[in-house]
Amino acid sequence: MKRFISTTVEQREFIKKTFGVKDRIVFGALSYEKDSDLAKRIRKLALERGAVKMVTSKEIETIHDADGVMTQLLPNGAVIQADKLSGILTVYFKGVPMITVDNPRLSEIPAIQRSALVLK
Repeated sequence: MKRFISTTVEQREFIKKTFGVKDRIVFGALSYEKDSDLAKRIRKLALERGAVKMVTSKEIETIHDADGVMTQLLPNGAVIQADKLSGILTVYFKGVPMITVDNPRLSEIPAIQRSALVLK
């Protein structure tokens, strides 16, 4: 997952003039490539002027249906289904159940997703 601060051209120009820096310095600060005091001040000013913190991550389509079932369709073809009523979460790959967990904790779900993403 990559994080950055999204700004307008006007916001970046204001930051450049305020700190007397070039585009590359502003880019390095807003993309979290740099963590110097100057980079921290640039990020703070950007956020104060209306910039938005953003993150990018792999897309996983998630469907919540009226029957209380959550389904995630992973890019590798794996499918995670969680029955909110019974608490059973199952990972399917090519239609075959590969992993079943009874009442997983929220903190366990990212590890289950990572396991499902490496199935081949």
